[in-house]
Amino acid sequence: MASLQTIIDGVRADPGLKSSIPKTKIDKGVDAARRMNDVLLTVLEQINALDDGIVSVGEMREVSEITYRTPEYFRAFILGHGNDAGRTTGFHHVQNDGGTLLFQGRNFIDTVADAIYHFGFQIRNGRYFNEDGNDNERVDDVAGWLNYFLFGKNTIFGTDGADELSSGKYSKAFRAAASEWWYAGDGRDKIWADKGNDRIFGGAGADQSGGGDGRDRMYGEAGNDTLWSDDGRDSIYGGAGDEEMGGGAGGDMLDGGEGNDTIYGWTGNDRIYGGDGNDDAHGDNGHDRMFGGAGADSFSGGSGEDFIQGGSGRDELGGGDQSDTVDGGEGADRIYLWEEGSARDVLVFRLGDSGLTPDEMDYVEGFVSGRDKINLSSLGPMTYRADDYRGGGQASCYFAEETLLIDANGDGQTDMKITFRYTADLKAVDFIFG
Repeated sequence: MASLQTIIDGVRADPGLKSSIPKTKIDKGVDAARRMNDVLLTVLEQINALDDGIVSVGEMREVSEITYRTPEYFRAFILGHGNDAGRTTGFHHVQNDGGTLLFQGRNFIDTVADAIYHFGFQIRNGRYFNEDGNDNERVDDVAGWLNYFLFGKNTIFGTDGADELSSGKYSKAFRAAASEWWYAGDGRDKIWADKGNDRIFGGAGADQSGGGDGRDRMYGEAGNDTLWSDDGRDSIYGGAGDEEMGGGAGGDMLDGGEGNDTIYGWTGNDRIYGGDGNDDAHGDNGHDRMFGGAGADSFSGGSGEDFIQGGSGRDELGGGDQSDTVDGGEGADRIYLWEEGSARDVLVFRLGDSGLTPDEMDYVEGFVSGRDKINLSSLGPMTYRADDYRGGGQASCYFAEETLLIDANGDGQTDMKITFRYTADLKAVDFIFG
């Protein structure tokens, strides 16, 4: 059951408040908060706003209207809210009295709790206005803060415009709130998360999102978005549009989704999925796993022992430094294995991955006979021949004029060709057969 006890606990725990005013005043402030909590929870239950685990900005507008228009609710709300004109009453017993706890970089009692306890006043230009007729905090911010105290889900709402949303410091009492949920909404938004395990939903528009430290999950959604994480094992989903995304430090998962995406794994053992579209992906440091999907992709593993799979389409794949496994998949792919040192790369081919004409064939550069391997195990038992097929129902392959020719079923006919540019010869030891 939803509760607002965490606000009460925060008021009682605030060290600045305890050192500035007597306990009797704190008790009066707590009693006022409880009175307003009862009204707020009653109205939220009345409109079924607690059923889905998140209170929206629209629902907070509805709460304001119902509370203001219902005499019973509004009287109880005003008694709890109180005033500081003349005799101090209600929640004003603890406001501006030395509270030091911070919530999202704001003073917890004087700003955050005070703003939540404006829920019964009317709204003007997206803000509550108070008993003096002055503007208070944005309804969007209040709805977001309230979700933490109700459900433990600290939420930051954007608008339909171009928002710049950022986080702030949290006192130790609210350290769990540093893991935030961001809903940017429509518009070209800028979202800057900080420490914590955040969830970022960019919504429509060409957004820029920064995940900060922690294990973040970032969703670009609609639009051509830019998404960058920092330290931590993050998950980044591009969605529709042409995204640019980077994983930062840590073993990240990056999925470009639809569109022509540019993806950087950076440091760590990353998993990169290009998805649909013509994607450009770089594994960079670490032992990365990269999957191209549909489209003509360009993948580079960088340093580390990488696994690269092109998927369907005419892909360009480069293993980079160290010993990599490269699987071009369907389509006429270009595979580059050039590297310094003694890395041992493995090329994986299946029947149909490469065609018979120059326009359909896979093209390989940088293969070193005696060091690198060609994995044809998916074709079953096979032998390597010096200059022709074995035939007689026995699958075999041979190499001539920079081309590997493959008879997959032993009928003596060529089923697949692969070009190995700048490779003078191949040997039986270069192959992995089934």
